[in-house]
Amino acid sequence: MKFGLFFINFQTEHSSSKKVLGNMINTTLLVDNDNYYFDTVYVSEHHFSMNGIVGAPITVASYLLGLTKKLNIGSLNQVITTHHPVRVAEETSLIDQMSKGRFILGFSDSESEFEMNFFNRDIKSQRMIFEACHDIIDDAIKTGYCHADNDFYNFPKISVNPHCYTKFGPKQYVMATSETVVEWAARKALPLTFKWDDNLYTKENYASLYNKTANENNIDVSNVDHQLCMIVNINNDGEIAREETKRYLSSYVSETYPNHNQEDKIKEIIDENAIGTNDDYYDSSLLAISKTGAKRILLSFESMQDHDNRLKLIEFVNSKIERNLQ
Repeated sequence: MKFGLFFINFQTEHSSSKKVLGNMINTTLLVDNDNYYFDTVYVSEHHFSMNGIVGAPITVASYLLGLTKKLNIGSLNQVITTHHPVRVAEETSLIDQMSKGRFILGFSDSESEFEMNFFNRDIKSQRMIFEACHDIIDDAIKTGYCHADNDFYNFPKISVNPHCYTKFGPKQYVMATSETVVEWAARKALPLTFKWDDNLYTKENYASLYNKTANENNIDVSNVDHQLCMIVNINNDGEIAREETKRYLSSYVSETYPNHNQEDKIKEIIDENAIGTNDDYYDSSLLAISKTGAKRILLSFESMQDHDNRLKLIEFVNSKIERNLQ
């Protein structure tokens, strides 16, 4: 089992963009040494609200890569459907080259109808746009060249410079956002990133569908390393951890799940992530790992507002990882 960090960068009511981004930078620098056993850091993409203040995760990843020496750093969910694929390919190739292969391309389909409209993408063609974008990006970062002749893009063969440092391009993960995306990923043997706010039933369904689709298409996925995102907030008083997480998530849940019962959705997230006391989270975390088949766990400690408590918990988790590796 491998472990990493991810940052959703919520700017809560009593915070600031400087503080939120500073926390991400400082935490990344903290774990970028041989005494820590987190080997990856991911940055989430979100637009037009304080529930995620990074709209350009590849840009942030490039900044963090410039500050660090050993960590692999990437975008958690670069939304390729609403970006020009050649620009994504150029940025990916450039950062892979400059970081000498430490960049990871985590990408996603759009989950926002508003963003599809804002960026002038046809919602009825969303699936085809997503797949067309990935075809161009994948070709460019694997071969250094790409061309397109479809309903959405049309251009001659071009060289995407600089070509990637990594042979066949950097590692790729796709966010599990729908059954359609999961089936598509399985046919390509692309590993999934499971969302922290999807319930366990949804994640289990995606994992089963992935394996079923791969089997039906004779795709060997035995070496595919899915990754599972988890929010972490541990306190000797479990109620303090749950209440703090509830406050942290309330605006996001209201924005993202307007048709759900807000209290029920927040409770579901808290129950199925690593939140509470040391005795509360273990069984639910182990169950999620088992149901998804994830080989990599990504953790976010951002809901913990007290800086010292957050650092102590990171140290505690790191020590547990170290013991498990011995």
